[in-house]
Amino acid sequence: MGCHGCELWLAGGQLVAEVIQQLRSRGGWSADQCQPQLGSVFQGLSPSQIYSRRVELAAQIVGEKSGMLFDLVVDAIRRKAKCYAGLLGTMRAGHAGYADQFEVPKCFPGRVATAARWGWPTDKENLAKPWLGGLPRLIFLSDMGDTLSHNVSFDYLKTEIIDNTNSETGRRHIWLWLSKRPTRMAEFGAWLHQQGIIWPDNLVAMTTVTSPSKSSRLDALRHVPAKLKGLSLEPLFGPLNLNLAGIDWVIVGGGSDVLAEPFHVEWALELRDRCRASGTAFFLKQLGRNAWFQNLPYALVDEHGGDWNEWPEEWRVRQVPQAFCELKGRASAPNPYSSS
Repeated sequence: MGCHGCELWLAGGQLVAEVIQQLRSRGGWSADQCQPQLGSVFQGLSPSQIYSRRVELAAQIVGEKSGMLFDLVVDAIRRKAKCYAGLLGTMRAGHAGYADQFEVPKCFPGRVATAARWGWPTDKENLAKPWLGGLPRLIFLSDMGDTLSHNVSFDYLKTEIIDNTNSETGRRHIWLWLSKRPTRMAEFGAWLHQQGIIWPDNLVAMTTVTSPSKSSRLDALRHVPAKLKGLSLEPLFGPLNLNLAGIDWVIVGGGSDVLAEPFHVEWALELRDRCRASGTAFFLKQLGRNAWFQNLPYALVDEHGGDWNEWPEEWRVRQVPQAFCELKGRASAPNPYSSS
């Protein structure tokens, strides 16, 4: 929860602007038709409210519950409010374990402590994901929201995340802390330093970069005092030319939603080669629902494009950083999928 305003969950005003743009460019509406009509319909609504009421709102705007204009408005909202965490948080708002409204963070103390007590990966899990063989359990933090939201206190983050990942049970695992707010993560790291607290080695600092316009997050991530750092380039919306100095892991993937933008495999292959040159572990997670290669759609059976048995051999690169294997000497055997 709390990802309000990110590129996968646009703020209310940005959603309105997207609907206006679509109505003008594809629906033939004038600016005079759009502005007063949409302003009154969307006024005061959060992105989650707009998404959950998209059918009702579209009908109010175009005056009917079907047709080209109706579909255009509904799809414009769906294309710009597609974060899976936002969608799930909206559908389950108010249920146990979910915030009353996705954009308003709600703390659930004790969750990381519970995860810290989980056991090592089972043989079945290792068989399904051989690239994780020999590693401790990898646990994502903030996969369903962003704990670096501004109204989540540093005291809470220290108690919930730092204390538990650095506990006797927590040190058995590798924790992947993903945020679209790496600047605030760096501020939190500086706050910890002022308290004389060291960032745990097994807590990997990560941020999301989906397009060149978000590449500044990489610079902010470098200021986080974490031993290990990673990037989630998913869903990737275009080619990226990134300086990977100081980055240990790059995860790449295409969008998996039904309205996913095209994902050109060449973007991933360029990043793979860049990672090889910099000694960064590269992990191609999925090609997504709308994969393209050599300017043609790339047909796949798996709807998320995640079955690498459908890919050419040279695309099947799922590495983990060698440093993961070396943390606390926990690897029982060399991992052939680790980066050198």
